Amino acid sequence: MPDAPRHPPMMEPWFGRLRPTRTEDEALDLLLREAAETLGFRSAAIVLARETTGEFEYVALHGEETTRLLHTHLDRDYVMSLVEAAEVMGVVRYLSAEARAGLGLVEPSVPRTSGRAWHTDDLLMAVLKDGADFRGLVVLDDPINGRVPSDALQARLHDWTRSHCAQVLASDERRRGEEGAGLAESTVAILRLLRARFPSAVDRAQACFEALRVALDAELVLVHLAEGDEWRRIDGTVSEPDATERDTWRRALPVLEELRTAGPVLLAGTRRLGDPDAVEALAPVVELWQQRERSPQLLVLPLTGPRDGLGLVVVARSSRSTEWTDLEMAMARRICVDLGRALRAEQDGEPVPERDLDQRRLEREG
Repeated sequence: MPDAPRHPPMMEPWFGRLRPTRTEDEALDLLLREAAETLGFRSAAIVLARETTGEFEYVALHGEETTRLLHTHLDRDYVMSLVEAAEVMGVVRYLSAEARAGLGLVEPSVPRTSGRAWHTDDLLMAVLKDGADFRGLVVLDDPINGRVPSDALQARLHDWTRSHCAQVLASDERRRGEEGAGLAESTVAILRLLRARFPSAVDRAQACFEALRVALDAELVLVHLAEGDEWRRIDGTVSEPDATERDTWRRALPVLEELRTAGPVLLAGTRRLGDPDAVEALAPVVELWQQRERSPQLLVLPLTGPRDGLGLVVVARSSRSTEWTDLEMAMARRICVDLGRALRAEQDGEPVPERDLDQRRLEREG
């Protein structure tokens, strides 16, 4: 029998072993600090592409006013518009405040104090590439000398970036590998619950989603199981959703049933990820509930079996929490896929399906 409680109440210590999954990378921080200090800037950032979501993520920051940006995301089209509009010197891109305002990328602000004075809306960037592939940017801000970067300074940034690009990308890959491994460990731990003994499949699903909530540092999970039209709100305890929640997500169910193969949908502020039809249909349905809940970050997943829809899963974080990463969204989707298969198999009176990799690992770990 797997190492999971037979009837775990919410927040039993077993769930606490699902450790936080996000890791930071000191190597990236040191590289970025070196760039900022060597080149004479008070603030700096590394922004890298995330191909699965089509976004760019802030992965390292330097400077007193920058920490709030860590793990936030930027729209790919916006980033590319900055790069394409900037003046080019090798891998370096300089975009003046006046040029950004002229392109409508920022609101016109106070004028520059002098021709060579640095403006708060100026951008100095260096392109990170892996071969011919555009992978991200090093961004520098607030020069100590208060001046627009000279050709000599831009040349130094060019040389630093070319010399350190491979290190930056390797550090990020290592960090993502560690984070992915942590998420995989949590996924296996959660899926162990599919083999534990519970009074019903509903109780088993409840335990899995409480474990998912803890692993992803979410505030609540809303689950709807079509069998019996059951609703549960899981937030450390279990309760019935209130009338507003039930009405909101009941109206969302037809959308998700129609688009159940579309995968997860993310609705968080200006972030809109997932199948465009699902995003367009769901956003107005849940908007009022988001406002009531202080604009939470919502990850919405259909709970599906091999042939049909079984229900709905909504994982919510506060707008004050860090943003969902592509790795976390992939984990949540996998949990819903596996749990949907297990619930359908149980309803059909079949053995609970298990992935070969997970089964071998569970057998090895006892």
